[in-house]
Amino acid sequence: MEWVIEQATESGQTIFDPFMGSGTTGIAAVKLKRNFIGAEIDQRYFDIACRRIQAALDAPDMFVEPPKPAKQEAML
Repeated sequence: MEWVIEQATESGQTIFDPFMGSGTTGIAAVKLKRNFIGAEIDQRYFDIACRRIQAALDAPDMFVEPPKPAKQEAML
């Protein structure tokens, strides 16, 4: 799904998945910095998708270096 979303949308756009299932499209949207709206009729799958998407939101991006701490230096 990441490839499809990346080809069809730009960062910041919104993806709508009317049959969310376990949330795979939502996870791909989160990783690619897209907004996501999902709908799922089965409460069990909805709960699974919510947990999976939240975990993707909480996970650090292992391929982006975290910012270095600010360092104060004297001006000469």
